[in-house]
Amino acid sequence: MWANIANFVSKNWIDILLVIVGASAFIIYWVQERRKISEAASLIVLQVEELQTSIAEVGSYISEGKLNDGAFYESQMLFKTDYWDKHKHYFVRKMDSFSFRMFDEFYNCASEILEQQQLMKNLQKNSLFLTQQMLMQSETNYILQILAMCAQNPVDVPTLLKTIEGSLPADASDEQKTAFENLMKRMTASNQNIDPNTFWNTYNQSKANLHSVINQNALTHYIPVQIRITLENALKKYNAIQVIGCEGYRKLKKIANRKF
Repeated sequence: MWANIANFVSKNWIDILLVIVGASAFIIYWVQERRKISEAASLIVLQVEELQTSIAEVGSYISEGKLNDGAFYESQMLFKTDYWDKHKHYFVRKMDSFSFRMFDEFYNCASEILEQQQLMKNLQKNSLFLTQQMLMQSETNYILQILAMCAQNPVDVPTLLKTIEGSLPADASDEQKTAFENLMKRMTASNQNIDPNTFWNTYNQSKANLHSVINQNALTHYIPVQIRITLENALKKYNAIQVIGCEGYRKLKKIANRKF
């Protein structure tokens, strides 16, 4: 029998080798795909658990019908990548239809909450930017007004420019610094009797008054009511979804825990 086997192998070794190579390639592909599905399941399970915590935290930002804009500004985005939308095609036939729809609804709610969170952050950033613009415009006007009032002693132009440059905001751009310097040169050229001490005493007091008013919320930070309404509706839908514990979730955890 062994002689027959050896004779068969010697005559068909090329075909046998091709079968072995093909089978090996198929096994490797199957293992890689199986591992890819397990990793996708792990990412979804971890993200769902993280979203449970994060969404509960976002819900705490609404109190007595008002949004805590400071908490929203400091909060982290719910997610950057929707792993369910990216990988759900792997689980269409591995998960029951009820669980599949539940995951869809869960992520739809999370996406709606994320959209409102992004809108809140954008409004806050725009508000800060516009406030900064208003401050710089007001301070420029103060400079023009006070310079015209301080005609007492000959001005030391280099010293004044150096002092003013040092008082500019740390984040001022080169264009802003150049424009500021040119403005001061024009003003000092037209009025050579400016007293720097008088200028700075008056200007610093005016600037301090302006900053005090702004810091006491003189400007209205408007938050559209629709953001709160949309958030509350999304949170109500989310609270009605029990994705953790459903059959599909248990299936995903089992897939995620596979060894190979």
